[in-house]
Amino acid sequence: MKAKVNNKIQLLGLMSGTSLDGLDIAHVEFDFTDTKKVDFQLLHCKTYPLASDLVFSLNQVFHAAAPDIFELDQQLAKFFAESVRDFLKNFKLRKENISAIASHGQTIYHRPELGYTTQIGSGTTLNFLTEIPVIDQFRQLDVSAGGQGAPLVPLGDQLLFSNYAEGFLNLGGFANISSSVKGKCQAYDIAPANLPMNLWMNGIGKAYDQDGQLARQGEPNLEVLKKVLALSFFHQKAPKSLGTEWLTQSYLPHFEKLTLPNKLRTHLEVLKTLCIQEFKAMKLKRVLITGGGAHHQFFIELLKEAYPGEILLPSKEIIDFKEALIFAFLGARFLRNETTTLAEVTGARQALRTGILHDFQGRIQ
Repeated sequence: MKAKVNNKIQLLGLMSGTSLDGLDIAHVEFDFTDTKKVDFQLLHCKTYPLASDLVFSLNQVFHAAAPDIFELDQQLAKFFAESVRDFLKNFKLRKENISAIASHGQTIYHRPELGYTTQIGSGTTLNFLTEIPVIDQFRQLDVSAGGQGAPLVPLGDQLLFSNYAEGFLNLGGFANISSSVKGKCQAYDIAPANLPMNLWMNGIGKAYDQDGQLARQGEPNLEVLKKVLALSFFHQKAPKSLGTEWLTQSYLPHFEKLTLPNKLRTHLEVLKTLCIQEFKAMKLKRVLITGGGAHHQFFIELLKEAYPGEILLPSKEIIDFKEALIFAFLGARFLRNETTTLAEVTGARQALRTGILHDFQGRIQ
């Protein structure tokens, strides 16, 4: 099936983030008829939880041998394909109407300062098993051009959501922010967000801290707070981005001696402090918050108490699926031969059309 490019096109966006809470699939229609703006409709969306064995393997990936990583690459691609096939069946969609699947993949290594970033979930296998063109590997070309390979979502924030707010905070595994000042976009990672909390909760057999109930029972440890806020990353100028390697080596060890409620509460204090710092530096009056962390009731309360500006929460669908939606948008731009990055955000030498197209033309028997 050949990728189709019209002014009005439908794509599936696939997002599997560092928090490992599942694969988000967004079915989106984009209308490029108006050259001054892009209209879109989020038609269908669904999250597919990662199987416990996949979560375990991904959490252990830093200790894995190369053959194990190659096997995991294929296992994830097959899971992605099964999820897509179920999604199409569940919503009674015809694959012929889907121009492409835009798949972020699962980041396992991110070291742009060393020239590489790695996302697994083979696009070739996903394309073969679904018989739908697949675009993946959106980050590496930017890194090769001297950029961070991240964040990529701000392009969608600016072109799809600028009417909502001046600033956009995404609370995924890591927190990142974007805003546009005098026509120039600023965007970068702020701090770890959901990922450390989920890792700590996994230790007691739970996926996450529902509404921050356990964090409410804790107290911020001021000594740990001071040491963590002094970490060099938090004082670097943008462009900058975070990876799980930094989290494991530089962030988590500071919390080891704390009780679980105090770990959670101290981490939230770090996150709140850094978010408020960025809101004020960017002089934001309205901030739109999305990502799984937008459901963390306690953290949203902490933000609202500390910030005089307006904290906005969109619909549940946009909160949960904005990243998948925006990767569908990046896939649409790729098909239209348009750039998918912002050089002023990633630090690359130029804006680029990143991604690799897998478009197997045969027929699966």
